[in-house]
Amino acid sequence: MKVLYIHQYFATRESATGTRSYEFAKLLQEKGHDVTVLTGDSQLEHLTANQKKIAATYDLDGITVRAIKNRYENHFGKWRRIWAFLIFLMQACFFKVNKQEYDVIFATSTPLTIAIPAMFLSWKAKIPFVFEVRDLWPEAPYKLGYLKDGLLLQSLRRLEKMVYMKASKIVALSPGMAEGILQQGISKEKVIVIPNSADLELFDIEASDALRTEWGLLDKFVLVHAGSLGVINGLEYLIETAKLLRDKGQHHVRILLTGDGGKRIELEKLCKDYELDNVIFTGKFPKKRIPELLSTADATIMSVKDHPVLEMASPNKFFDSLAAGKPTIVNCGGWMKAMLEETGAGVYVQPKYPSDLVRVIEVLSHATPLVAELGKNARRLAEDRFDRKKLVNQLELALEQSIRK
Repeated sequence: MKVLYIHQYFATRESATGTRSYEFAKLLQEKGHDVTVLTGDSQLEHLTANQKKIAATYDLDGITVRAIKNRYENHFGKWRRIWAFLIFLMQACFFKVNKQEYDVIFATSTPLTIAIPAMFLSWKAKIPFVFEVRDLWPEAPYKLGYLKDGLLLQSLRRLEKMVYMKASKIVALSPGMAEGILQQGISKEKVIVIPNSADLELFDIEASDALRTEWGLLDKFVLVHAGSLGVINGLEYLIETAKLLRDKGQHHVRILLTGDGGKRIELEKLCKDYELDNVIFTGKFPKKRIPELLSTADATIMSVKDHPVLEMASPNKFFDSLAAGKPTIVNCGGWMKAMLEETGAGVYVQPKYPSDLVRVIEVLSHATPLVAELGKNARRLAEDRFDRKKLVNQLELALEQSIRK
């Protein structure tokens, strides 16, 4: 099977973001399929640093990567993001494709505009395309207030419906996303749920105190948030938690915030205003070092803003925590909360009340056997339900079924 994999923000383990597309492309390649990735270069600086042309081709672990120059940063405002989306859309449409070279196109959002070159190239080469939904666009940005009623929203809703109708198969990253797709009148047989996954072998490392020693954490209880510092993460919640811990004299706790994003400066200022010394901003970590980072953690937290639309999320950091065998705390309802409570792999805390997280930290930081039990359950959950080497079989089947239609 010859696959054209379109993802605007394709990233590898050298990158400081999620690597779902890379991991699946690599596993498909290992299963004997030929994979070409069409992407922007914003997450591939280690590969494209010296790229002069608008587009260039690279060999990456046997995967052919066609990288288009397309600058994008987490701190970009709405209009700069839209411009980056449109530039990639137009350049991707010029990609040379024919039926002899490829059997199927697999396009993964966000943004939703990635579907336009997928549909165009599918029509041009007369081959099917499969569409992956990582967030419900435009519904999620609309409900979060990033999009307003008007022509743009109406146009995106029409595009969304068209994409779902024309795609041979649709991959959703969570049950909630699948439900949102079905509500558009799409048949159940067309939709498959393949959540974000656990790269188990990546997290099979020897325990090390190197980072704990570097950051002065050898005698501390460490809570890690390993992800973007963006608006939707609602990380003021963790700063308020840190302030409550300080005020209660819980000086044995440290909160690590990893990554970068549009809220980082504001969060650092809030810590300074509160005179907090129990929050550490680590900066970006490439995916290959996330296991080392999580080895410093006693527990992790997956924080988001308090909004129902975010309950259907499928964040990489959640699955990394499970793979690392760490107690996983979430502050949103939905499928992750239900699964953690069902399996005993973690704890839910109320998003409106940082004091609830303080209570959980106080319990866990004085209950080593409980931390060990939750961590063991987390790893078991990763192995049983989210092993990427098993989930790639579902993706392979969906792609093959789309070709046979």
